[in-house]
Amino acid sequence: MSKQIKRPQDRHQTISRESAQERVQMFLCLIPVFGLIPAAIALVRQRSSRKVRDVSQVAIALMLTWAIAYGAMGGVPTEGESVQVVGELVKASLSSGYFAFCMYLMYRLYRHQSVGLPWLSRDRSQNL
Repeated sequence: MSKQIKRPQDRHQTISRESAQERVQMFLCLIPVFGLIPAAIALVRQRSSRKVRDVSQVAIALMLTWAIAYGAMGGVPTEGESVQVVGELVKASLSSGYFAFCMYLMYRLYRHQSVGLPWLSRDRSQNL
């Protein structure tokens, strides 16, 4: 009479176990700023798996969102010291948030959970 302990199902969709090489490629794509290069290479290469290309799309979208927002903050001419300080604080917070979110996505990848952004998913039920 052996009892089997059932684990509660994670409410996040888990991704299947992939090869070590694919996991390394996905981690490299999620490195803040510098991950753009391996992400772009993974999207261009036809031999990359679908999972690696999906993570690459997420990494590129996240990086472009950060770069556009950061650039928009720097392009506004400001007058006065207090406005400049507030602008720099907003840019620093934006960069810290980008870095922290990349680390969070790496953690999810480490836990074999799905890595995705809500506005990039084809089916909304995948990322709920």
